[in-house]
Amino acid sequence: MIGRHGSSLGVIGASRSPRQQRILLSIFLFALLFLRATEITAQAAQSLERVRLTVPAKSLTFLPYYFGKAQGFFAREGVDLEIIVMRPPLGVTALAAGDLDYSAAGGLSVRAAMKGVPIRTVAFIQTRLSFSLIGQPGMTPSRINNVSVSGIGSLAHYAAQTVMKRLGNEKVNYVSTNTTANSYSALIGKATDAAILSPPYTSMATLAGYADLGNTYDVRDLQGGLVTRLDHLKSRQEQVRAVLRVTLRSMDALVKAEADAVAYLQKDFALEAKIAADTYRILRRIVNADGDIEEPVLQSIIDKIRQESGYAAEVPLDRLVDLAPLRAVKAELRKK
Repeated sequence: MIGRHGSSLGVIGASRSPRQQRILLSIFLFALLFLRATEITAQAAQSLERVRLTVPAKSLTFLPYYFGKAQGFFAREGVDLEIIVMRPPLGVTALAAGDLDYSAAGGLSVRAAMKGVPIRTVAFIQTRLSFSLIGQPGMTPSRINNVSVSGIGSLAHYAAQTVMKRLGNEKVNYVSTNTTANSYSALIGKATDAAILSPPYTSMATLAGYADLGNTYDVRDLQGGLVTRLDHLKSRQEQVRAVLRVTLRSMDALVKAEADAVAYLQKDFALEAKIAADTYRILRRIVNADGDIEEPVLQSIIDKIRQESGYAAEVPLDRLVDLAPLRAVKAELRKK
């Protein structure tokens, strides 16, 4: 039939009214456009470079990566970001072995580098602790006997001790719950006098009437970063710079595009509107949009980690971090 009329459209024209012909022609053209768009999308997907990043949990500490991926920032830079949730020790091991490209685990990566693992932190996405001490409704510092924390010896534990010291009550028992979600459950279940929480649990509790007894937003520490292998840093310099560019753009958008960020929190983290807005208010205070850190502050944090880990010898900063690529990318972005 195609040979007789010269094309499939010839068959259409042979037995249809002019109006039907126009409709069928429109359908045919739409199908061609759809196939072409699909082909272009497939070609674009093939041009993206797969990059694997591990995070300890899908938490708001690592929001710049989730938000940047959802907003298409990584794809526009040619990066197909795969975010893999993995316990920090396993994540660092997999990174060192070459099974992953990057890790977002801050403090643990520094500790591993101190032991000689060839990894370097190349950016800091959060250098202020995001924890708040939340007590039962009407709770006062002097009445607190126990505090729930996600783990003894964790940053949450350190944050709780810091706040309790400020409140003048250091004679409390710290109870490990394994996760911040469990600490929140212990609080609302009245199984604890107070709990150390981070967003969004902080907003969930305070908006429900629980007492905000203090926070650690002014305490400098390493709660999230971008870490890669030393050999990857040397052999994949363009990729490292691309990931750094997107990370900075994502953090900048988080700070400046409130409506987009709050909408994302509602959709992807299933937060109610009021909780999402209040959570954003906290996140805006602690996101390290610059990605950088002052050397004296970094040295102070490293010294604290070294002492906690039992290392007597000084550790050169260049064995732990390499911020040269970050600073080069920032200089590049300033010129645009």
